Amino acid sequence: MLKGPLKGCLNMSKKVIVIAGTTGVGKSQLSIQLAQKFNGEVINSDSMQVYKDIPIITNKHPLQEREGIPHHVMNHVDWSEEYYSHRFETECMNAIEDIHRRGKIPIVVGGTHYYLQTLFNKRVDTKSSERKLTRKQLDILESTDPDVVYNTLVKCDPDIATKYHPNDYRRVQRMLEIYYKTGKKPSETFNEQKITLKFDTLFLWLYSKPEPLFQRLDDRVDDMLERGALQEIKQLYEYYSQNKFTPEQCENGVWQVIGFKEFLPWLTGKTDDNTVKLEDCIERMKTRTRQYAKRQVKWIKKMLIPDIKGDIYLLDATDLSQWDTNASQRAIAISNDFISNRPIKQERAPEALEELLSKGETTMKKLDDWTHYTCNVCRNADGKNVVAIGEKYWKIHLGSRRHKSNLKRNTRQADFEKWKINKKETVE
Repeated sequence: MLKGPLKGCLNMSKKVIVIAGTTGVGKSQLSIQLAQKFNGEVINSDSMQVYKDIPIITNKHPLQEREGIPHHVMNHVDWSEEYYSHRFETECMNAIEDIHRRGKIPIVVGGTHYYLQTLFNKRVDTKSSERKLTRKQLDILESTDPDVVYNTLVKCDPDIATKYHPNDYRRVQRMLEIYYKTGKKPSETFNEQKITLKFDTLFLWLYSKPEPLFQRLDDRVDDMLERGALQEIKQLYEYYSQNKFTPEQCENGVWQVIGFKEFLPWLTGKTDDNTVKLEDCIERMKTRTRQYAKRQVKWIKKMLIPDIKGDIYLLDATDLSQWDTNASQRAIAISNDFISNRPIKQERAPEALEELLSKGETTMKKLDDWTHYTCNVCRNADGKNVVAIGEKYWKIHLGSRRHKSNLKRNTRQADFEKWKINKKETVE
């Protein structure tokens, strides 16, 4: 329950529960349990689950497991549309107001944690001072090349640009759009804002330690494929082909769903050697899911927790055999105090997870720690040089198995080239 400056002018009778956490950690299951206990309804905040159909690859909670709990902002967007954050804000706020009017508790749950900004009074209003964009500005904003958008933001507002990875296309695009429409640097606008919440909000962070989580995520991909995920991917591909989409357009809309891009080379047969195996696509899907989970944890620690001044409660979902005690019952106890306007008696984190809420883990980096480091040895899935933000993560990259392996490979290649040159000179 928020205290002090974060409370702002919020209406204390209007309560909202938020369940944050990585993909595959059990957020949907917990949301159903809380909704049953506290007369709640679920609001989806996952950018892929808003799209119609394809329930398996978007990981929509099965209807038969929802126990009759209504779900909002889900399964309503056509594949032809791109779903923007401002539309989510409108739909989410409408759902919250509707649920409150009926005397129920809104429970916001989903993996697109950026959407949680909707609950804060920190949104930049571009409509009241909106400028008409030039053709050149529109071309840049609509560019499918992330480097074009990012490099333009660097020129317009280098301070805000340093806080985003060059591949974080949608957020970089939004910052540039704010600059174009308001004529003011987003970094200056955000610095002037006081962050408050629109409602009395309880934040729960459902967390699992990486090793067991990653195994569950791998197993989930296998289970998805057994239940028909490949058929859904082929269904998407049929629509993709009929409408003559290109791989570049996979950065937007429904095409961002984990699974489609990973299987696209196998579906098209367009590769350098035409030997893409289905097993390789499955492995890529698993890898990308694990990477996504890592990014979600980083966002919670570095963005959400600083915004709410650490006012969050951790639930341990590492050992699923202890789910009832560590996750469900603890969440119910915390929520019960929150809804009853009583001081929450539970600790913010169980002893095993206390480190996650330490100041060093959740304090925003200083500006001089947003330095971008480019590795000339390693490349990402798009064939571009890997970029690390901040000295801490640069050192982690330099010490990684991947980087060391690439260094050795390059050294062997360089030695081989020298050998060829020396051999040629000897012969001559």
